[in-house]
Amino acid sequence: MKKKRVTAGNRLYCKHWLKTIDLAKRVYVYRNLHKNCWSVRQSGKVVDHTHFLLLKDCRYLVGKAGRERVLREHKKNVHAGVSGYVTDKVPQEQFWDDWGTVVYNPYDHDQFYAGSFPVSNSHYCIFNGKEVEAVWENQYDYYEFNRDWKGIFK
Repeated sequence: MKKKRVTAGNRLYCKHWLKTIDLAKRVYVYRNLHKNCWSVRQSGKVVDHTHFLLLKDCRYLVGKAGRERVLREHKKNVHAGVSGYVTDKVPQEQFWDDWGTVVYNPYDHDQFYAGSFPVSNSHYCIFNGKEVEAVWENQYDYYEFNRDWKGIFK
């Protein structure tokens, strides 16, 4: 069964982030538990709150001191997120089935994971509701050489 995704084609939202976000600079995106959405920070300032966002050239970052404080106090704080460039362009449609869910739990691991694999970066990632999904460049390379490849996240 194909998973339903929100599309990035909402023109009003695109106009909004074109005014508030500098597309030439990286943003840092983290889960905002108070507003139940994603907060987008750029140059040290929160510039947007959203339920959907597409980033390219993503880095998955975890602050060591923040994680240690969570483990010590058993109280959540902002110490992990994804850095990347905001885009409204998606990869070719054939890659939409190759996305894998990325998760982070400070009590289990010290970095982000996709299934049982640690994640430090990805080519694209989607923030869709409460989920983060990513596709990696090596999947593109693998697909180019093996046209019948079905994806590792099925």
